[in-house]
Amino acid sequence: MLVVATALAVQGCTATQGPKPLSGETAQEQMQSLVRDTMKTAGGEWTSASNGPAADPCSLQNGSEGVWFSWDQDADGPSDPEAVMHRVDQAWQDRGLTTTTQSVERTDGKTLHRVGSGGREVDSIEFNATTSRMSINVQSLCGTGSVPPA
Repeated sequence: MLVVATALAVQGCTATQGPKPLSGETAQEQMQSLVRDTMKTAGGEWTSASNGPAADPCSLQNGSEGVWFSWDQDADGPSDPEAVMHRVDQAWQDRGLTTTTQSVERTDGKTLHRVGSGGREVDSIEFNATTSRMSINVQSLCGTGSVPPA
């Protein structure tokens, strides 16, 4: 009887460690896939704000140092930014992401349409659209590894 109780206690301790953190490479790949799919859904000609994803240090849940990536994109604005926002919102929901949308009138009279998500494939992502500009701002999940040397 004591052996069974000890085995259950050890097994219980193992299960509380939580999921294994994903690798920095996987975090970067997930983020890039979501960004590329978002650009395709939105349409337009996109330009990266950097020469590829930029790496920065982050802290993993266990307190050790990890790496996450950002990869912001810009494009000219569409004629109907609200419709584009709804397409992006639906595409993200189809991937199983929880989204929030917002339309806000800016001081220049244009309406900014945005959709945001985070916590599943990426730490955070925001798609913004007006008639003059679209942008994607994204931060990958924190993965194991370190910032590559420059």
